[in-house]
Amino acid sequence: MKTVLLIDDDESYRESLRLILEDQGIEVLDAGCPDQAFSMLLSATKPDLIVCDLHMPFTTGARQEGFIESTEVGVKTAHELAWVYPDTQVVALTSMDSSEMSEVKRSLCPIPAHCKPTKMDDAIELIEAYLVSSSFGGIN
Repeated sequence: MKTVLLIDDDESYRESLRLILEDQGIEVLDAGCPDQAFSMLLSATKPDLIVCDLHMPFTTGARQEGFIESTEVGVKTAHELAWVYPDTQVVALTSMDSSEMSEVKRSLCPIPAHCKPTKMDDAIELIEAYLVSSSFGGIN
């Protein structure tokens, strides 16, 4: 069974995607912020794919006020996860439109970035494509 770590502060998007992925037989580690993801990874098995939203706070709850939501948090998180898990594909998603993404893509290099799919079928197709390609050495 493949495992995906999904990090996104949009709870409804994350929940919808998690349910659909689980219906496809994919185990999902579900985190609302990088802080939760890093804590979760301490006790979880290594994921086959990490999908990280770019615009989110570092943490949630009472501590969230001290962290501004920005793409900087997502970019830093994606790079740290790629460094800790060099054999695991990290994919960044953002709700920015494609015209705004050129600067973010430069800062993410070599981590691939995609506009966040608005249709769940498109999100599943994107994730499954990375899961298949990661079975054959990953794509960058």
